[in-house]
Amino acid sequence: MPGGGNRNNAGGDKKEQILLAAVEMFLDKDYYQVTITEIAEQAGVGKGTVYEYFPSKEDLFKESFSYCADLYLQLFQQHLSTAAPVKQTMSDLILAHLELLRENRQRLYLLFNERPLSLQEMQGWVIEKRRKILKGITALLQEGIESEELRPELDVEMAGRLLLAVNFDVIGGMVVLDDQDVSEEKIAGLIDIIWNGVGSNKHV
Repeated sequence: MPGGGNRNNAGGDKKEQILLAAVEMFLDKDYYQVTITEIAEQAGVGKGTVYEYFPSKEDLFKESFSYCADLYLQLFQQHLSTAAPVKQTMSDLILAHLELLRENRQRLYLLFNERPLSLQEMQGWVIEKRRKILKGITALLQEGIESEELRPELDVEMAGRLLLAVNFDVIGGMVVLDDQDVSEEKIAGLIDIIWNGVGSNKHV
């Protein structure tokens, strides 16, 4: 995730400088309070340079939102491509996600709470990213069935959606929206709930 500070880096990519500066500005202020002039100053470029890459503030916000969403996608893809056992991959993925949230709590608020544009349009972007992540998770679960780590009758789509909800809605909501610190012990308990369920064997 981008850090704070001025983006005046003559050797860097100007479009990326502007994009990173915009992410910071949209997080520091309400969308409607941010100006292109402020973003240009933060990026260390002229106002005209911003418009060379982004026709409007709305376009710049869209790419800022997409940039943050892509960071999520990269995290999931990285951990879903390992050869570790399914249960370990689940745990590693949730812990990596938790660490990302801890380090970028304020920056990721842009994904969870900022909605200045059309809700329908925002939902389209989120759905696209979630579908890509869900596809990777279901593939992982299918591999788990084939390796006999998971029961053969498992509904991989529903299980995948559950894991997606755990990361986005449970962990993401607790850290970013509710400002809670989530311990590794809680993560271990969460993995236990996912892996073993909530029912009692006495009533099976």
